[in-house]
Amino acid sequence: MNLTPKQEQLAVEIAYALDDMDSLQSHRKMVATYSEEYLRGKLNKVLSIPADQIYKSKGALYTSLVQGYGRRSRN
Repeated sequence: MNLTPKQEQLAVEIAYALDDMDSLQSHRKMVATYSEEYLRGKLNKVLSIPADQIYKSKGALYTSLVQGYGRRSRN
């Protein structure tokens, strides 16, 4: 997968914000698939939820939101 420097930067930024660097490759795939606007919207939603209200992890919730609804919002 060949990402632009901007896409790579976005993937790292998202993984870092979610404390999910172990899943960086998954974030790269999402950046290659979905629009930046869509991904940032889901990231902001996850980051606005208090940690004690997140069942698994921020990364898991983010992935679920992106993949669950993303099929309608691809580039």
